[in-house]
Amino acid sequence: MFRATRVLLQKTTTGLVGLKVNANWRNDLIHLYGETLKATQTHLPDCFYRESVEKITNFRLKVVQENEDENVVEKIINCGQVEELIEQAEDELFLIPKYAEWRLWEPPVAPKEQ
Repeated sequence: MFRATRVLLQKTTTGLVGLKVNANWRNDLIHLYGETLKATQTHLPDCFYRESVEKITNFRLKVVQENEDENVVEKIINCGQVEELIEQAEDELFLIPKYAEWRLWEPPVAPKEQ
């Protein structure tokens, strides 16, 4: 009698210099996306940047929560490998407080004439 066994092929390299495989990619992405959504609500007023970040983050979070296969996640999100998605999420999380500090939602101030 045949017994079907499921062979899990684990990625050994990303093929990208300096970017190591993350075996905990799913939990890391869910955590980072949750932190990003908290940060937008904490740091940003209702502005286009906040709306954009929240839409993208909610979409990506839903994809990651609904799929355990990294190939499926990468195909649906279509913005690189899961390790690259982690870097993107970390970068966004770093940028949000800077965006708030610089108040980039405000129109630029014209220089005063002398």
